[in-house]
Amino acid sequence: MAEFEGRIAGHPTVRFGNGDRPLVIIPGLSDALQGSETSRFTRLLLKRYYMRAFADDYDVYIVSRPRELPADTTTRKLAANYAAVLEEIGQAAVLGMSMGGLIAQYIGSDHPANVQKLVVSLAGPRLSESGTDHVSTWLDSAREGRWSEVYLGSVEATYSSTGARAAYGTLLQLPGVVRQPPYPNDFVASARACLDHDSTAVLSSIEPETLVLGGELDVLFDADDLRSMGETIPDATARILEGTGHGAFEERRTEFTEAITAFLW
Repeated sequence: MAEFEGRIAGHPTVRFGNGDRPLVIIPGLSDALQGSETSRFTRLLLKRYYMRAFADDYDVYIVSRPRELPADTTTRKLAANYAAVLEEIGQAAVLGMSMGGLIAQYIGSDHPANVQKLVVSLAGPRLSESGTDHVSTWLDSAREGRWSEVYLGSVEATYSSTGARAAYGTLLQLPGVVRQPPYPNDFVASARACLDHDSTAVLSSIEPETLVLGGELDVLFDADDLRSMGETIPDATARILEGTGHGAFEERRTEFTEAITAFLW
């Protein structure tokens, strides 16, 4: 099994898996809440739970954003940074999740050379109206240091299941669970980049074969926009999971990962 925790082209990276086919996973906005190193607990969750389905067949790289992001960060600039990561890794499948899916769109249009196949998951060409409201609220809360509101708001927006909302909400109420992140300005810059993202002009220039994957009930991205992406990207298929939203990666984990593995295979 390949095991690695370090940096690739300045990006904190966790690597694991038994396969020989590289899979680069670009995480969502919550990545900006991490420190300079991924915590042991988070690493275990990634390896043993969230991304376990990919470990047998792939050499998995979970590649975070660099820390101390500049204030003028955009998803397109971040895509250029990830292109440098792919230069080091070589040909790989790329899976972008949420904010990672926004970045992946620009990788596919601007830097496709090292992308074998592309998965844009839980991300449309722009935030929906309600998504803009949610992220704007998180941005305001982060700027004012109200981090409990950021965490609780993200749970509310992510999970369509009331049980999941209640469970995570209870967890976040425990003493010491919610803290100011090590790089608070990274979250501010990342949220601003999500609000500014609009890839509609480049969708038709995305070169790799692409799977667009999301949840019908997503409050951050409109499912109709995802369906439209599947029609606009030249070699794309859209798959919308019913009865779930932005938390499809967990609420419908088996169906979510099976759709990805079937496409990548």
